[in-house]
Amino acid sequence: MTSTLDRPPSRRASRRKKPRRGVLSVLGRLFIILGILVGLYGVYELFITDVIAESDRTEVATQWRAEQAPVDDGIGAEYRDDFPVVEGDGTLGMLHVPSWGDDFEVPIGSGDGADVLDAGQVGHYDATQPIGAMGNAGLAGHRTTHGKPLREVHHLEQGHEIVVESADHWFVYKVVAKDIVKPHQSEVLDPIPPFEGATQGRYLTLTTCDPIFGITDRYIVWAEADYWTPKSEGLPPALAS
Repeated sequence: MTSTLDRPPSRRASRRKKPRRGVLSVLGRLFIILGILVGLYGVYELFITDVIAESDRTEVATQWRAEQAPVDDGIGAEYRDDFPVVEGDGTLGMLHVPSWGDDFEVPIGSGDGADVLDAGQVGHYDATQPIGAMGNAGLAGHRTTHGKPLREVHHLEQGHEIVVESADHWFVYKVVAKDIVKPHQSEVLDPIPPFEGATQGRYLTLTTCDPIFGITDRYIVWAEADYWTPKSEGLPPALAS
């Protein structure tokens, strides 16, 4: 046993350790900065993109409305034959979902690129059939961020109505099936959708990310055409209540 104190480190040893402490200090600061940047990006994605997309969406909807004739206040008839078809580029019309509120309407753009989806719209897959045609018309939209037009998609149930408004017509679809699939399962957009009991018909398919704050899967809602109404006759019964 000794009564002497531990020998203090030499000045040379102390000098050798300083660079290591300096590197650790720099790394620590870098990690702090990185954490701040990640946090700011999260705020941007979750909140700022909504503000930007809402502004873009309102502008598109206002411009489209200005180009349309006023809709008659009456209630139009339900037609189940000789469906018209929505074709063209740009804004194809408006998506309405009565169960999501009377004021819910989102522009439907041509294509599923970022220029459409990140502007708060839903986009029509160019490779799918036109709205109103025999086959399957696919629509994509964000569930979180960028205006999240399809955030409430999981609340849709069988029998719920989905309405597409074009320049001249209303198309009323009813939900018939739902599923959660992997992103590569593009067969959900086949002309005859891959749900049990599906036959040849006029379908509308909504696709969005799942879970709500994830992108690992895709939430799918299939709806089948019920009837159409000319806008010249007024509103469809689905929107008249």
